[in-house]
Amino acid sequence: MDAKAKSFTFLSNEGQVTIPFFQRGYVWDEDNWSDLLTDLLNSTKSHFLGSLILKQQRSTTGEPKNVTVIDGQQRLTTLSILLKALFDTFPESIREHTTIPLRNHLFFKQYQTDAEYRVRIKHSHADEQAYTTVIRANLEGPGIDADADATNRIVQCYNYFCRQLRARSDDERKRLFNRLLDQDQRMLVVIDLTEEDDEQTIFDTTNTSGVRLSCADIIKNALFQRAIQLLAGKPDEAVALYQRTWAHVFLSDDDAVAYWETKRLTGRLQRDNIEVLLHSIAVIKGFYDPDKHQLSDLSKLYKEQIAKLSTLNEAVAFVKEIHHYGELYRENILSFDDSTAFSYADYRQRLFHILDVLQVSTFHPFILFAIKEFKNDAAKCERILSSLERFVMRRMLAKQETKNYNKICKDFINNPDSVIAEANNTKDEEVSNGLTAIANKNAALVLFWVELLRRSQDRKYDGTELKFDYSLEHIMPQKWEEHWKNIPMKHDAAGNIMEQQEAKKDRYDKVYWLGNMTLLTSSLNSALRNYAFQKKMSGDGRKKGVKSYASLSVTKDDIVAPYESGDMEWDENKIIARTAALGKEVSQLWGTVE
Repeated sequence: MDAKAKSFTFLSNEGQVTIPFFQRGYVWDEDNWSDLLTDLLNSTKSHFLGSLILKQQRSTTGEPKNVTVIDGQQRLTTLSILLKALFDTFPESIREHTTIPLRNHLFFKQYQTDAEYRVRIKHSHADEQAYTTVIRANLEGPGIDADADATNRIVQCYNYFCRQLRARSDDERKRLFNRLLDQDQRMLVVIDLTEEDDEQTIFDTTNTSGVRLSCADIIKNALFQRAIQLLAGKPDEAVALYQRTWAHVFLSDDDAVAYWETKRLTGRLQRDNIEVLLHSIAVIKGFYDPDKHQLSDLSKLYKEQIAKLSTLNEAVAFVKEIHHYGELYRENILSFDDSTAFSYADYRQRLFHILDVLQVSTFHPFILFAIKEFKNDAAKCERILSSLERFVMRRMLAKQETKNYNKICKDFINNPDSVIAEANNTKDEEVSNGLTAIANKNAALVLFWVELLRRSQDRKYDGTELKFDYSLEHIMPQKWEEHWKNIPMKHDAAGNIMEQQEAKKDRYDKVYWLGNMTLLTSSLNSALRNYAFQKKMSGDGRKKGVKSYASLSVTKDDIVAPYESGDMEWDENKIIARTAALGKEVSQLWGTVE
């Protein structure tokens, strides 16, 4: 390894500069471009832009040099685009004198007798076409409209620099062009590696600036670096393996890229889909133990696993396994937005909605495992995943702890049928008791799926699909004392009449029973919310009451219909009765099974 401070002109002494096909795409954005340009335009200070790690590839005598970029592709790409943007914004008179130095740095001839100039930096798979178009524009290809919108970051970078540079004088642009190509402006530390140097170790040590590599980037780089080692002398086969596996599932088009970059809430953390996938695979294969490891260990554990791949067949099998799990994940691991309509008939949708609302992501590895394990037995897969739904919901209602879910997930992977028995281990009495003290978020979830259950069983309802966008309302309000003064006579467990304070405490408890809660299409006015039952139901002329927002059966049939039939009282007895009725429907949804 040799590290030296160098100017950007070092590029003219290289042959082909290759960014490996498996490296991530160009990710710098306007903040990075602005910082770089501001720094370089300041002629009163020296500039240090970071390091590049390059590895010289073996070539035979007389063959062109080829160097691989191990780290620093973001700044190397940006500097080359800035140089090209400077050239393209010069007037014709200045371009005539700068074409040769531009070609010397951004292009090369494979052999001196060649007529063709090749683009010196061969970009990675994701950006090669866009980068080549930008560098060849106005020289050996059509120009680019720098004012047009672009989706590719390479073109966005070029457009940004062109717009900013046009606002500068010719003299400012000439000074910047000369500064970039001044051999005394040693703004980079170039680290040259030999064949004996371990680039992954050096990369991990020095990669401390710029846009940090994601966990998935580190895993991908290590995996295909290992594939290249095992495919020594066959680079085309390594590229083909990458394209039909990793690129096929994760980078096939803009939609695929956006999907895998999409964040999903996993517990208290936001993680993108590809990291959730890789974490799930590691749990399934057993080299990530959630009881022992942290998420920050994931890339290290993958690299240890990759280092153990001793044959090409093992490496190919590992890559293909990730590819297969990736396809299954995208097809089956659902996510939702405000426009999603839910149906009781879709058990997978129901499961993932419940897990999302309860913020339980621990079982994603088991779900992915079960989908793969029982791909040819749809009935068994449904039975297993429906049992997982029952397991999670019964434990939530019974207020049982979730901290042991990591161990339980591993147990389910080792014995998928055990999820059925585990779901039954939560007693029906514990579930019923949970309906008498339930959090608002959990109550809204239960009532929503009770509603969809009813719609699936009775054709009288308008539709069987609903969006999860209703407001939870306590019929007897949480602040009831001002307007709900009439407390019925009550008896305690021994049959004795309750004292006034005991009766008030009992009423406060009943407010949080499921039977006192319902779903409305909109929130009630904050003042109306606490009014007496009749006024709360009908409104006060200016503010709408419960009746105006009662589109669902759990409100319209359970509460509004009896009220309009003359039953104009709501008290603890009504809450007890409705909780019991809802409990029977909860048992239909998540009761014990044989």
